[in-house]
Amino acid sequence: MPFIPNRGTGPELLDLSPEFYTLEEHVGGLAELRLVNRYLGDIRVILKHLSTMAAGRVRDKWTVLDVATGSADIPVAIAGWARKRGIKVCITGVDVNSQAIRIARKVTGEDPLINFAVADGLDLPFREKSFDFVICSKMLHHFTAEEAVGFIQGISRIARQGYIIMDLRRSWVAYVLIFLLTRLFSRNRITRSDGPMSVLRSFTPRELESLVSCAGASEFRISKEPFWRMVLWVPAARGFGGKHRLQQVPRLLPVQPQRVPCDLVNAPPDIGPG
Repeated sequence: MPFIPNRGTGPELLDLSPEFYTLEEHVGGLAELRLVNRYLGDIRVILKHLSTMAAGRVRDKWTVLDVATGSADIPVAIAGWARKRGIKVCITGVDVNSQAIRIARKVTGEDPLINFAVADGLDLPFREKSFDFVICSKMLHHFTAEEAVGFIQGISRIARQGYIIMDLRRSWVAYVLIFLLTRLFSRNRITRSDGPMSVLRSFTPRELESLVSCAGASEFRISKEPFWRMVLWVPAARGFGGKHRLQQVPRLLPVQPQRVPCDLVNAPPDIGPG
């Protein structure tokens, strides 16, 4: 059996409209996701890479966009991180699910550093270079490969200083562990359904590298993180060297303003050892 399964295509419950799950299930699922993000290090990883990208870049106020914000635990963490360091920041959280935005507003308690909007990650309604940093956590696997290329092109257009995408790494080991843990520690239908499916739908680092290249990026870094996470971070070209030297990847397609098909996007899935 290969170490890495073929990529799954089945829908997750949260890909469906709210009529397919109750408000209680949605609130409970997001609460459990906040616990996972806190105790398995997702928040720490995001802040680590954001700190690296922001280092040495002086502005009166940083603007941050969090795409697919869910219940906004990442904006809350960034706001706390900024307050401790005396950094002025304005954070916008967007989600295609209006119910998630209502939950996020309640969870954050109207934090003055955070505002929200309903927006589709594949059609973000923001001007070019309108945010310093764009962040997206555990959302990329919801897209097809071609949609993922378009999403990366879209946030690249919006980000002035750089962007960070964190997601799961597809693996049989991760799938089995998530399946067992969701059965042992959760009774939430969304968590028990979407947790394992998220692993099967996620990309591998090599697949992600292909997607980023298809999107037109020539300089980026993909890092493997604990608990089968991976992070793509693409800072602005200037200001990075030494141990943060960026990976050079040949541009495989001309950059185009629309989502583009790519031979790599349509290539067979990565099923080699991860």
